[in-house]
Amino acid sequence: MICPYCETDKDRVIDSRASEGGRVIRRRRECLACKKRFTTYEQVEQSTKLLVVKKDGAREPFVRDK
Repeated sequence: MICPYCETDKDRVIDSRASEGGRVIRRRRECLACKKRFTTYEQVEQSTKLLVVKKDGAREPFVRDK
């Protein structure tokens, strides 16, 4: 992660815990350069539709019954 204070990418995770019913992970981080702490939240990206890529490169929506 990039530090919001000094913009370096050297940090360590101090604490991790689930929140919002286990859908989000909250991580407390400490920048190794400036020693400031900040919080990040991680969650799964929700895809709108699944697509199937055919051998010829064509894409079509996934149909479970097919």
